[in-house]
Amino acid sequence: MTREPNLATFPTDFNKWVNTRLFDVIPLGVAVIDRKYDLVYANDTFEQLFGSWKNRKCYSVYKGKDSMCAYCESADTFKDGVSRVNEESGYDKDGRYISYLQHSTPIVDESGHIPYLLHVFTNITEATQIRDEHQILFDQVPCNILLLDKNFRIVKVNKQLKDWFGDIEGKHCYEALKGVEDKCADCTARQTFADGQIQTGYHVWKSKKGKTFHLHVITIPLRRKDGSFDLVLEMAVDVTQTLNLQERLKFANTFLETIISTSMDGIFAVDDKWRVTIFNPSARKFFKVRDKQVVSREELVAMLPEGFLTQVSEWPGHVYLPEAEVKTIKGEAFPVRLVGNKLMAEDGTIGMAFSVQDLREIKQLEKDKIEAERLAAVGHTVAGLSHGIKNLITALEGGMYMLNSGLTKGDIERIQKGMEMLVRNIERISMFVKAFLSFSKGRQIQAKICDPAQIAKEVVELYSVKAEELDIKLKNETIGNIDPAPIDYESMHECLTNLVGNAIDACQVSDGPGCLVTVKTFEEYGTIIYEVTDNGCGMDYEVKKKIFTTFFTTKGLGGFGLGLLMTKKIVQEHGGRIYLESRPGEGTTFRISLPRRHLPKIIEKKAPN
Repeated sequence: MTREPNLATFPTDFNKWVNTRLFDVIPLGVAVIDRKYDLVYANDTFEQLFGSWKNRKCYSVYKGKDSMCAYCESADTFKDGVSRVNEESGYDKDGRYISYLQHSTPIVDESGHIPYLLHVFTNITEATQIRDEHQILFDQVPCNILLLDKNFRIVKVNKQLKDWFGDIEGKHCYEALKGVEDKCADCTARQTFADGQIQTGYHVWKSKKGKTFHLHVITIPLRRKDGSFDLVLEMAVDVTQTLNLQERLKFANTFLETIISTSMDGIFAVDDKWRVTIFNPSARKFFKVRDKQVVSREELVAMLPEGFLTQVSEWPGHVYLPEAEVKTIKGEAFPVRLVGNKLMAEDGTIGMAFSVQDLREIKQLEKDKIEAERLAAVGHTVAGLSHGIKNLITALEGGMYMLNSGLTKGDIERIQKGMEMLVRNIERISMFVKAFLSFSKGRQIQAKICDPAQIAKEVVELYSVKAEELDIKLKNETIGNIDPAPIDYESMHECLTNLVGNAIDACQVSDGPGCLVTVKTFEEYGTIIYEVTDNGCGMDYEVKKKIFTTFFTTKGLGGFGLGLLMTKKIVQEHGGRIYLESRPGEGTTFRISLPRRHLPKIIEKKAPN
């Protein structure tokens, strides 16, 4: 049975209880310091928080310091007798960093002096940590955050928004953020206040410096436990750069589409499944594909060189075929320059893109150019040819005179000499005409697979006896391995014969000792090369300028000036070039360069029916 308190004795009991038990049951730390800042009393809660306190200074117990704090709130309270509440930080009995509220209250004696201060501590370490974490999140979130009340006044903003617009707390959002005098018609915060739902929208803000921001806005009601709310949280993400990027991407896309659609080269692309996604007008024209006709994977594989798609898909870089043969969708072959690229993204291959240049017109132009050069050379030789024929006719007339005068006088020796002159010059006319006709007519190269080095070897063997008789050293060198190639054996044999013969002739007229003619055959970067080098008399600038272009010879009556013209013509018919390097008194080098990709195709003769 509960005993009723004795009201008559209650004040006495209460005072005793206050004096002996009150501070110990208060769930707050309580301490008393004197004017020397010595702790003279502390309750159990204080001791549980700060540990041992007897005979110690307050700054030693609260802060773990050896000297008085630089700024002491207690000192001010001792001076002016005003109670203070401060947020402080220090260390607990285990040395852990803590935050606490410190209430400093003066204890005044009967004479009005303040001999002691009462300190009451509230441990707010956890609350401070949570508050600080929330504040950091609020400030460091990479977007603008603000709290709005129902009057659309800004209650609080985060650091980013403050950096953009300055101190705008307390102002209306439409005034501070948009520079207008009335609420926005499309205000998402107003919609959230109206229906209590999360709303999204697009807004444009303008700073005082005139900078424009485009933002994606989300407004969220901050509800209490009962569901009511007076504030709305607005998060605004800056999408200015995103919108600018979208515009640039649109421009780039339009630009690329225009380039692709108007390109004179054929451009087409496939996705990672090899499905054709792009086929521009030029490609449709080249491959004879109708507008809007879908090109299937099988059709594309059939149109391109065998294995080309697989090669592009497996090769890390681009695959370049300077000369290739493709087929129209109807199976008609034509020459092209073909490039393939694998399209890569961060997560792997996204497809392949191809560029094709139609070489039909270029090939025809090359043929026309060679033919034009040949005809031009023929034209240049006509003047020289007429001069040569004139000299031969003069020689014939001399022979006829000797023959006629011998017949008239009955001089057998004179008749015989005239006949010899006629026969010799008739032979020269025959050889002259045959050489010229051989040069001027448009013959077709008869290419067959042969060993390029074997041609040079045979030519050297052909001249070896003559070179030995003239005390000229003739060498043949084959450098490295050279695979067989489609070459007109006889024509190339004729080219090297002309060059080696000229080199031996140059050595004959040279004054230097130790004449040497070297024939080298080698291949580099897909090009077969013949070099014929001598250390003979060499050529000056004027001779080099005329050597390939006119009906020109340095051999007097011993030559017709057609050998090098024939050589150049044959080399061009093989898709190659011939180069000359020469210095007077030092020698000459002729270099024939035959790129494999330009060599003639093998023409298979049809069997007679």
